[in-house]
Amino acid sequence: MKKTNSRWTLLAAAATALGCGDEALMTRGDAAALADVARPIPDVAPEPVTATALSWNAAMAELGMITAVVESGDDVVVFGERGMQWLSGGAVFARDMRVMMWRDAASVPAGDGSAGRWVLAVDGAGHLWRVRDRMTLEDVTARYGLGDQMVRSVAVLDETRVVFGTDAGFAVADGMRVLRWNDPSFATLQAGGGRVAARTTSGARVFDVMSQRFTDYAVEGASAVALDAEGKLVVGTATGGLWREQSGGALVPGAPTTTGAVRSIARAGANLWMIAGGSLGVFDATEGVRLATGVTVPADARLVGSGNGSVWVLGGGRLSRYALSVDPRVQQWEQEVRPVFARRCTPCHLPGGTASLNLTRYQFWVDETSAIRRAVVEMQRMPPPPATLTAEERAAIVRWLDPPPDAGTDAGTGAGTDSGAADAGTDASMDAGARDGAVLDGGPTDTGVTDRGPLDSGPRDTGVTDRGPLDSGLRDTGVTDRGPLDSGPRDTGVTDRGPIDSGPRDTGATDTGPRDTGATDTGPRDAGATDTGPRDAGSGFAAVYPIIQRACVGCHGSSGALNMSTQTLAYTNLVGAGGTGVAAMGGSCGASGLLRVTPGDSLASLLYLKIRGGTAPPCGSAMPRGLPTLPAGDIATIRNWIEAGAAR
Repeated sequence: MKKTNSRWTLLAAAATALGCGDEALMTRGDAAALADVARPIPDVAPEPVTATALSWNAAMAELGMITAVVESGDDVVVFGERGMQWLSGGAVFARDMRVMMWRDAASVPAGDGSAGRWVLAVDGAGHLWRVRDRMTLEDVTARYGLGDQMVRSVAVLDETRVVFGTDAGFAVADGMRVLRWNDPSFATLQAGGGRVAARTTSGARVFDVMSQRFTDYAVEGASAVALDAEGKLVVGTATGGLWREQSGGALVPGAPTTTGAVRSIARAGANLWMIAGGSLGVFDATEGVRLATGVTVPADARLVGSGNGSVWVLGGGRLSRYALSVDPRVQQWEQEVRPVFARRCTPCHLPGGTASLNLTRYQFWVDETSAIRRAVVEMQRMPPPPATLTAEERAAIVRWLDPPPDAGTDAGTGAGTDSGAADAGTDASMDAGARDGAVLDGGPTDTGVTDRGPLDSGPRDTGVTDRGPLDSGLRDTGVTDRGPLDSGPRDTGVTDRGPIDSGPRDTGATDTGPRDTGATDTGPRDAGATDTGPRDAGSGFAAVYPIIQRACVGCHGSSGALNMSTQTLAYTNLVGAGGTGVAAMGGSCGASGLLRVTPGDSLASLLYLKIRGGTAPPCGSAMPRGLPTLPAGDIATIRNWIEAGAAR
């Protein structure tokens, strides 16, 4: 039997969405509500609020300029000039540097219809990338049937659907089908509660997926839009006004900001964060606008909300995180304990780590308080040698374990849902740490509403295209698609393209690997080195080369692109004569953008990624090829040499 490749099969259908003209469809109640809109917003100074900065890069890793951020469970994924960087436990866990320019990112329902979630990001060229196995980037633009579009934004529509803003409109995917509407207003969009919102030249536009209706809101000077936790539209203006949609569909005055233009609004759990002028603030229908004291944001900043109520501030290439009403115990853990964990404990206590005990979350530390006190303070057998804690690090853990009686709420309570606490998270599927039985060892002048009506009720062409099932399970039988599915003139009515009679069409979207059901890889992340203590260059490369002689020269001898037959050749071919690193060569590794050795960063060094064991390397085969993983001591020596600067 001929073996065929598994492919994504898209069944195409088209429909035309038409508006109902320029007259608003509204009830008498709507008109009464709109009368209130004309009243000026009272000029009342906002109340102050305290926003606490949260620690998220506990290891203080140099991440470069950041342009997008996503939370995946307890982990943080950043995208920027150093590619995709996945942080777990406050330290960099993995990095893929093939793409350096990014627009947007989100944690979305899995694109294969499973119960898991995918981290998706939009690059500068309008392509969609998925972070696969928390390690590498995979281009999934064609998988979503968007190969002919430039994607500009991505957002979660509801629990099962994701929406993409493109240069031509927007597309909704549910894991089985992709529906597209032609309306360029939605290139940069917000979504939530089954609705999609975008800012327009005359105000704002909202599309309700269930009712298939567009609604236009005339808002003078609209500068930012969002959908709150109830799915209601919120519009900020360049004059500092804030407006919120009511149950009847009309906008009413929310509150003034008095500090300047509303530049960004983001929903974060039950909170609605905003940037007004240079200030960070929150808004709700009861208390109005409250501006954070002591917090100034960059001029180009935008907000990204978190499901736990905290907010990310992206501006000037830098990333900060703020929360309301943080439990003092959580704050102490974030500021004092988590950095120690990031430096000393991540090799063993990440999800799927060698100790089979995930300690990346505040609540996990609460649950294991007794064991941590015994192993770290009383017996001092953690971390295991050769790693060790300094007196200051151990004292920080002791202070958290045994707080004064008036130090705050009980340790077991954690933080509220709006606190932005470290143990909140948004993607439960990432909690993969095996913990059962584990021990520590291991503004506007006209807000008239224009209802565009149903999709088939007027002249608006929104070009809904049903891209069909994203994954029909059909095998590629070798049938070649010689042309478009329908070469005749377009019918502006609903055309069911249906299954193709001539056999499954090959859309060219090849699935290059097994389907990812969203399950977390719970295998050991790093079966080798556990020394996370201070890096010591020691005798430099002289301490590393004996390992290379023993394990590598047999294959990397006098022939081939990577000659390591002598200590000088090995260093030059790995690090370069100038000590700045040598680009990987050949096949997938050559395309990875990685250096063989990146001085000071083992997780960006292909040498270490290939020999560390426990996790497949980002390209090529694990090394030594066909042989057991190197001893933990050898892996530690190589890693520590790289982290210390890869000296000659």
